[in-house]
Amino acid sequence: MKPLSAYEAAGEGFRLIRREPRAMAAWTLLWFATFSAAAWIVAVSRPIAQARPASADTLGAVSDRFGPFGGLLICLFLLVWLVTAVAALRAVLRPAERRWGFMRLGADELRLGILTAVAFVAAIPFGGAPASLVFILATPIIRVLPEATRDIAGVGVLATVWLDVWLGVRLSLIAVETFSERRFHLTAYWPVARGRFWYLLGCYFMFFLTLLGLTVIFIPAVGLLSSAGVARIGAGDVLRRCGLLLQAGALTVLISLFWTLTSTLFYATQAHAFRAIVGEGRAGVAPA
Repeated sequence: MKPLSAYEAAGEGFRLIRREPRAMAAWTLLWFATFSAAAWIVAVSRPIAQARPASADTLGAVSDRFGPFGGLLICLFLLVWLVTAVAALRAVLRPAERRWGFMRLGADELRLGILTAVAFVAAIPFGGAPASLVFILATPIIRVLPEATRDIAGVGVLATVWLDVWLGVRLSLIAVETFSERRFHLTAYWPVARGRFWYLLGCYFMFFLTLLGLTVIFIPAVGLLSSAGVARIGAGDVLRRCGLLLQAGALTVLISLFWTLTSTLFYATQAHAFRAIVGEGRAGVAPA
């Protein structure tokens, strides 16, 4: 087996984009259509939302902002995310299935959707478990040494963050494992990353550096385009309206490209790391 390289894993997304530019363009186009449809729905439904009294609860706030189509928008974004995320995994682990730009709407996407829903529900009761555990362990020490409460609290915060990171990294390949196995392989989720914590953490750190670099490039571009002098054209001028439309379209293209690029790099990194850990055979792909 080849030695594990976080640098090589982080570069898998760029190799994928170079190998499958049409698929990358299709994913970007899909996100462009999604963002455009969302903007149109919000524009149409805003008068309805503003005509209703404001709600304090979270669901009511979503309805107040996006009108009666808030739930539809959430479902739309989740569906497109499922399709494009699984497409990126498929492009790395099953490169022969390139039909329709690797995009499907089937069992793989359904399993990832179920995993996402379960993780969201589980995060509510278990999300604060590491902090609670650290607090329980630190309470006897605080009672004995009350003057060191601040120092103990600082150590507790660091321990909580580290425990959260450790658990997150150890469980980070659940989606890839499920996709590769084409089933919910519950007994494999925890062992798959055993002894590979530092390798996976290195992969995610390399991705973070890449994300930081892309953000430094895209944010000034978005800011420059947003501050373009289109609004200074005559208020009732058709030219101004066309300029605003073109400006909005260009911004949507940039946002769609950034979102597609970063998500593709992330899922390609995970897929490469999984393949490097378990081997080509178990990952369900032929050797490159």
